Amino acid sequence: MNNQAPTGEITGSNLISVIGSISLEDHDEMTNCTRLATTSANLIATRFGQPKEWFDEYMKTLHYLGWRAIDDSYTITTHHDVSGSIGDFLVASSDTGRDPQQANAMIDTLDSLQNNTAATLYLDTETGLGKKFQVIPSRYDARGNLHIAVNSLELISEVRKGGFLFWNWQQQSAKLVQKRAYLKLNRQVFETMREQMESELRKITMQRFALRKSRS
Repeated sequence: MNNQAPTGEITGSNLISVIGSISLEDHDEMTNCTRLATTSANLIATRFGQPKEWFDEYMKTLHYLGWRAIDDSYTITTHHDVSGSIGDFLVASSDTGRDPQQANAMIDTLDSLQNNTAATLYLDTETGLGKKFQVIPSRYDARGNLHIAVNSLELISEVRKGGFLFWNWQQQSAKLVQKRAYLKLNRQVFETMREQMESELRKITMQRFALRKSRS
């Protein structure tokens, strides 16, 4: 039995990446929050046809479960021309993020995903080949608080490619619309939701793919 939390996870349209290490319990609870948020959003709006309404409900659910926005960060929206792979973009954008370890964590997560055919096919299907997906780095702060950055991404392109994260997009052939929110878990609120969460989770059949570091 492996008691170590994986370095990342795929579930629904969520790609989770772990910066440093977190406990297996916290990893599972964080992942379950994203599964509940995804399920709730799917009931309110169509992910591809109503991306704003879908993501608003996703964020409301996370807030309900105890995740609190830092610095009103949910308002950040940026547009990017993609040249190269989306995976390369995710690593490069991590270098300018708040945590210098984030890029290495993203490399490990993407390496593991690229070597996992079932997880890659599943992510392609769940996201409409990148049409709408979330990338979620997670970490502890110096006080042991659990943080996540929710990056909502929409790939705009005339073509769709399998393994969209690793496809070499030509300059100006694809754009990414990105919304980003930094959240911290309020454990007091989370604990009050635990019983309800466990009840709702029993109704969810969403698959999970653990991603473990594959490079030395």
